[in-house]
Parts: sequence; C-alpha cells; structure tokens
Amino acid sequence: MGGREADFGSLHELIGRKVSFRGDRGTVVEILEDGPSLVIQVEDLEIQPDSFGYARRRSRETRLVEVFDQAGRYDPEFLALVVEE
Repeated sequence: MGGREADFGSLHELIGRKVSFRGDRGTVVEILEDGPSLVIQVEDLEIQPDSFGYARRRSRETRLVEVFDQAGRYDPEFLALVVEE
C-alpha cells in the first residue's frame, strides 16, 4: 500500500477534532477521499449574502485543506494545522 492510501485511514481520526488554521479555530467535519482533503468548519460566524447581495443570515465558513500538493508531498497548509487536545 502506498503512502497516500496508508495516510487516508488515519485522517478519519481527525473528524470532530478542534484545529487551529490560518489564525482561526475550527472543527474537522469531513474527510474527502478525492485529494484527500480535510473539510474544516470555522467557529466564527460570517454574514452570508443572498442572491441579491443583501446580508440575510450568519453562517459558519467552511474551508478545504489539501493533504498533498501536486508533487505528492504533504501540503504546507496541512502541515501548519495545529490539532488541539
């Protein structure tokens, strides 16, 4: 089994864990197999506009973090994640 496949199984252990990313705190809510990528839901709320650009509701931002870069190495943004205890 290659490194990419072996690492994918251990990524599931991150679901539900709190992480720090780009100065924000969030929770890993999903692992996407294509990539693979982490889906992180940021704790802070942001104002979400409707289709006309008017502020209608507050929602949590979702960010996608690639695990590997194009060359197959760990992506620097993934390595910069800080998993909280």
